[in-house]
Amino acid sequence: MKNELSKRVLLMHILLLLALCGVLLRVLWISRGEQYQRAAAAQSSYTLSAGTIRGNIYDSRLYPLVNAETETVLAVNPVPAAITALRQSLPPEQFEEIFPLLQSGRPLLIKSSVPVEGDGITTLTLPKRYGKNQLAPHIVGYVDGEGHGVCGIEAGCEDKLTRWGGTVTVRYTVNAWRQATGADPVISDPANRTAGVVLTIDRELQAAVEREAAALGRGAVVLMEAETGAIRAMASVPDYEVTDVASALSSTESPLMNRATAAWNVGSVFKICVAAAALENGVEPPEDYCCEGYYRLGDHSYFCHERGGHGTVGLQQALELSCNPYFVELGQRIGAEALLRMAQRIGFGGSMRLAEGISSAAGTLPTLDETTAGELANLSFGQGKLTATPVQVAVLLAAVANGGCMVQPFLQVGDSFDGKTVQPATVGSPIRVMSEQTAKTLRELLVSTVENGTGYRAENRYCGSGGKTASAQTGRYRGGEEIVHAWFGGFFPAEEPKYVLVVFQEGGKAGGQTPAAVFRRISEAVYCIEHPRPISELG
Repeated sequence: MKNELSKRVLLMHILLLLALCGVLLRVLWISRGEQYQRAAAAQSSYTLSAGTIRGNIYDSRLYPLVNAETETVLAVNPVPAAITALRQSLPPEQFEEIFPLLQSGRPLLIKSSVPVEGDGITTLTLPKRYGKNQLAPHIVGYVDGEGHGVCGIEAGCEDKLTRWGGTVTVRYTVNAWRQATGADPVISDPANRTAGVVLTIDRELQAAVEREAAALGRGAVVLMEAETGAIRAMASVPDYEVTDVASALSSTESPLMNRATAAWNVGSVFKICVAAAALENGVEPPEDYCCEGYYRLGDHSYFCHERGGHGTVGLQQALELSCNPYFVELGQRIGAEALLRMAQRIGFGGSMRLAEGISSAAGTLPTLDETTAGELANLSFGQGKLTATPVQVAVLLAAVANGGCMVQPFLQVGDSFDGKTVQPATVGSPIRVMSEQTAKTLRELLVSTVENGTGYRAENRYCGSGGKTASAQTGRYRGGEEIVHAWFGGFFPAEEPKYVLVVFQEGGKAGGQTPAAVFRRISEAVYCIEHPRPISELG
């Protein structure tokens, strides 16, 4: 009896175990079936990436500096009608190249310079990041092969430009051989095509500046609003093609360098700062100084470019003729502490942030301990340890042009999400660095320098101009001849200055030559752009 009961219990356990195994096998089968279904669903979709779009970079009038041109991409389901349309529309050599891909039966993307219509063809219009002869390459910057910003605004605003962009995809429903089943593809475009960074650059002014700057060979130009510090155009030459950075990297001319934000020997344009320091500190500039062609200090002589001397001069003649000994004498009267204080207040010796990813170099300004009597003599006509950027020189001139205030130069206005309105960024407030009377006196002196002095080639025929020439010795030699940097910095119109304009030529001869002539052409071009003549007057 006991044995029979034990057998029944054992049999019950076996049956229960078998039932449990059956349930587990069923659950496993269902689970595996769902996995297969998901895998099958995934295999039935075939997705192609048509291109990646980045956020815009706008000029001050919301004209796109990038993404301005478009290209056509054809999403093709290679059915017979589509192949026939492509054969009839594409250039023969392009069709021959893609024909083997069409024969595979799989959907594909084709760049086309002509529109093509037909069954199985979907046309996509995508922005080209850079156009031919891209404006402001040193400001805009460029992206690498993976689409990430390398320099300029592209790098500084990488997070924004990436966030506002996205990858355009084309998704087909396909069979096991990845042949489209006939339904229209699903296009996904996550990019916000209107969002972008807004710059102070004016596209038309930038084009004019770049055109005229080419005459410098190697150099830079900065066009800035005197009242606000907004940089309306900034160019560095030689420039480079953003779509062929490899060529720029191998060039001995260093086209990737932004010469507008790099520091250089300054020369006589710094005499404006010296004159300002004298007037602000109650130092009376001599009106009967006798220039003999040199200034003797201890056992060292500081020569004038006019080795025979200028004779008796005052401040006005000294600026007009760019007399070095006069300013050495004036610097000695001012003293190192007062002169350095004025230079620092105006921005010399300090870096300036212009935009996200773009800053102006600090340059070099000697410390008070370094400024011996000899160093002060060199500093007084812009030589010695002093270096500065074209942007810093523009800030100096703006303080003279706008009535005595140091402005913070800037390249970035804010952001736009709709391509129509701007959410402005915070801009630094002007700081008074000299009295209105000092600024007025300096303006009159600089206008006279253009009308009667070394800057005569820079005179704007439409509205007048003021400014100062400079020829900065570098202490470096090429072929036995010292390398000299040439400058012209000034403002226009002469009476009520709106713009300051700095022209720098690396390895130039004299500021009164090519830089002054380029200044005139740019300032006149800007004036004509902003004051167009009525058609009736053009004859």
